Amino acid sequence: MVENTDERTIRLASIVAVDIVGFSTMSERDQRNAARKVENLRARIESVAAKNGGRLFNTAGDGFMLEFGSAGAALGAVQDILDKRLKGEPPIRVGAHVGDVVVTATNDLLGHGVNVAARLQELAEPGTALVSAEFRSMARSSPSAAFQSRGQKPLDNIEQRVQTFEILSKRQRFMRATRRYASMGAAVALLAIGAYFAPSIWRFTQQFMPSEQPDAVAAPVETGALGDEQPEIRTSGPTYAAGYQFSDCETCPEMVVLPGGIFTMGSPAGEAGRGRDEGPQHEVSISPFAIGKYEVTFAQWDACLAAGGCGGFSPPDSGWGRGARPVTGVSWNDIQSYLDWLNERAGGLRYRLASEAEWEYAARAGAGEAYAFGPRVTATDATFRTRQTTPVGEHAANAWGLFDVHGNVGEWVEDCYVANYERAPIDGGAVQADNCARRVYRGGGFTDPANVLRAAARQSAPADRRIAVVGFRVARTLD
Repeated sequence: MVENTDERTIRLASIVAVDIVGFSTMSERDQRNAARKVENLRARIESVAAKNGGRLFNTAGDGFMLEFGSAGAALGAVQDILDKRLKGEPPIRVGAHVGDVVVTATNDLLGHGVNVAARLQELAEPGTALVSAEFRSMARSSPSAAFQSRGQKPLDNIEQRVQTFEILSKRQRFMRATRRYASMGAAVALLAIGAYFAPSIWRFTQQFMPSEQPDAVAAPVETGALGDEQPEIRTSGPTYAAGYQFSDCETCPEMVVLPGGIFTMGSPAGEAGRGRDEGPQHEVSISPFAIGKYEVTFAQWDACLAAGGCGGFSPPDSGWGRGARPVTGVSWNDIQSYLDWLNERAGGLRYRLASEAEWEYAARAGAGEAYAFGPRVTATDATFRTRQTTPVGEHAANAWGLFDVHGNVGEWVEDCYVANYERAPIDGGAVQADNCARRVYRGGGFTDPANVLRAAARQSAPADRRIAVVGFRVARTLD
């Protein structure tokens, strides 16, 4: 008899998949001992799940599936499972996701939420947990949680790539804090030593310097596609120090490495033109990453198109010309094809859209006012309230060497749109959802008024919408 699936319960659940690493080899060597270890591990996992309000709903020879009512409860269980491993216990790997599941007549769970958790577990390294952006976003309020971005991953039998994060164990969190404080201590010590010896070093070097210096001869520089002088861009052996500029291929965007740091995201209540969705203000920690020096141009999009990429879509240029003008009229979905082509050229899943937090961090460039250059914007600073775009780079760059972050074209970012920052990520990650109705774009376009160009201003549209005033800028994960 065929069961009527319409009567089955569908609910949102936090799913944790646990897999025993090397179970087959373990069984071949000593089947009874392997079975004993698995039983002991199962008992511990079942106990941990119950303690955190969850349950074991499915088991196989080498794995277990757990359900929890909240991501916070699931996170607590995952941390216990990883951090309180017993002596002699077999190594495990964990995957976790928050999504819709179907409850069967036997109280088993099926559906996309279960599948994603299982696929993430397959990608996790032994002794680690790999979770989705949805899970991380809903579990981020835990004071003991720490996540490390692992980028977008393709999962078997799942169409879209999934933004992934690793849950850091207590040992990993301790080591990260130790490195941070050690680096800070070393920097302070070097500054103190430099200040103490600077006068002596200066007097010593003066005796070797000629009394008069001839005029310096300008070193040759490469001329970019924009026709302006550009600093030399190296394409091998990158150091990825803050401010370093590079390009991975001849037609790849020029990238600028940004330092990590903590900044205040959103706008204060008194900022002119502030939208309701720009608060509450909150601190966000950003890891170092690279972002496009310019908005992606028609020339770069056309290079993708000529190579058979970009889904074969050639956006119109409205008769203004292509070349160094920012590409416009491309949807968030279109951009995924460009990123696929770019990653193929670069040899890995490095390129992506910036998260909304990363974009605002880059646009502000350390400034705390409405624009990177102060509380107001003029036509000298940006392209806005006009009838067409300007070639990228015609206005001055911000303090971190990025052009046109305010105006010219709006720039798609990775995030799903949420109407406030009440539950916003604090680690710079993008907001994701299984059913994402709208994606965010930032920076304002050439037809927009000044208030839309503010660093904190937000706009959104469906992912398949092609908007004449919206383009994009790429981000890149550092190797």
